[in-house]
Amino acid sequence: MTRKAVKLLLIAATLGVAVALFVRSRPRPGAPAADATEPEPVRPVRHFPPRQAESAPRAALPAGPSAPDGTRELPVVEAEAEPESPFAPVPPAAVVVPPGTAPGVVEIDPDRLPPLPSEPEPSGAPAKRRRSQRVLGGVVAAFVVAAGAVSVLAYRAVDGGDDKAPAGAAVSPMPSVAVGSRPPAFGPLAPQNFTAVGDRSGGSLSRITLDGRRSGVRADVWVWLPPQYKRADFQTKKFPVLMLHSAYPGVGENSLLSGQTSALAKIADGIARGTLPPFVVVAPELTPYTQAELDAAADPSVLDTECSDIPGKAKMATFHNEDVREAVAATFRVTNDRNGWALLGEGAGGLCAAKYALQYPQYYVAGASLSGPTTLKSPLWGAAQAARDGQSLTTLLAAHPDVSLFLSDNTSDTVGRQASNALKAAAAKPTDVETANAGGGTVKQLPSALSFLADTVTDSSGARPPTGTNGKSGNR
Repeated sequence: MTRKAVKLLLIAATLGVAVALFVRSRPRPGAPAADATEPEPVRPVRHFPPRQAESAPRAALPAGPSAPDGTRELPVVEAEAEPESPFAPVPPAAVVVPPGTAPGVVEIDPDRLPPLPSEPEPSGAPAKRRRSQRVLGGVVAAFVVAAGAVSVLAYRAVDGGDDKAPAGAAVSPMPSVAVGSRPPAFGPLAPQNFTAVGDRSGGSLSRITLDGRRSGVRADVWVWLPPQYKRADFQTKKFPVLMLHSAYPGVGENSLLSGQTSALAKIADGIARGTLPPFVVVAPELTPYTQAELDAAADPSVLDTECSDIPGKAKMATFHNEDVREAVAATFRVTNDRNGWALLGEGAGGLCAAKYALQYPQYYVAGASLSGPTTLKSPLWGAAQAARDGQSLTTLLAAHPDVSLFLSDNTSDTVGRQASNALKAAAAKPTDVETANAGGGTVKQLPSALSFLADTVTDSSGARPPTGTNGKSGNR
């Protein structure tokens, strides 16, 4: 049964019970109405025929004993008491003899008759009856109101399913763009309690275990503040943001923060030399798993969420781009301008960087992928193929978002380079895709990626790094 059918059944059943009780409380046909006064009975016109002459003489009364004067005293005969009539005597004014009436016929005018006697009603009965009727009416009215409220709550309890795409249905290429057209689901977020981890690469590092209120995902997030952030002459500045996405599985500290890739050290060096904007670096965990969950899996790679909201699975895209962004913006002095936000990722995190830039162009101006895949093929998608296709890079690219992508591959990765070049060929303005390759891993590919970010990200102050080669971000 569909959600819409359940809604209709709930409403119909609730209102049906309310109507049934209301009808039951009404007086049945033939029963006396509660408050209606009984109509005065119609008095029939009474016709009295003329008195007939006695057909036989009355019997003579027996004579009593003779008096001395010769008279006889008649016996006293007591008249039988006539039964008391329930009707009042007819007043003379009620006797009317219309002209043309047969002789001896008398007509009684009913309008001039005195009222008929009625049985006395017990004292207080009308008031009690009216009071009970008012109580019954109030109970029925309250039940009808309650039934309406229950219907609304029942409707809302199952609401929303008919308007949303089922698992496996097509997903909008830019789902978060539509969020701005709906009333916000949450109010402003208070500053979050990030815990200081210590100094690193000349800046300060802090961490929080964030409970995403939109995604429901719980994962760690690290934030690195450049040295300028605490300087007195930067206290009114809104800083640009660089999101770092780790290689898979990305549990624990983000791989790009480690000393092995030296990514954070290179970013800090670029900021110090003025070749990069003073980025606030945000590095969330890539996946929602604990290390124990990964260790228990026979093949941890089958748990890859591919930076997506997979139906029935963790909403990692919502966590990274809604929850993390919101927490950072509520806590630190960062710009709200999309031209000041960019993404950088390696491996599976490279897929995040390219995908999120295409999927959330209202949040980011650019994304740089280092040896990241370009297709979605995680077993977690299951039968939700339409949802997977809706979030694929090819589908997102077809929407022509105004962003710039940098796709870097290892020189020996022929398949990866071909896939990156295919995306570049499919791009159309205002989307800009640049490809590169270098021997080695992240360490070798990182300098070109940082140079790309220097050319595309705009500092909130309006100043551009001295190495910028054009005046408009996103078009190279």
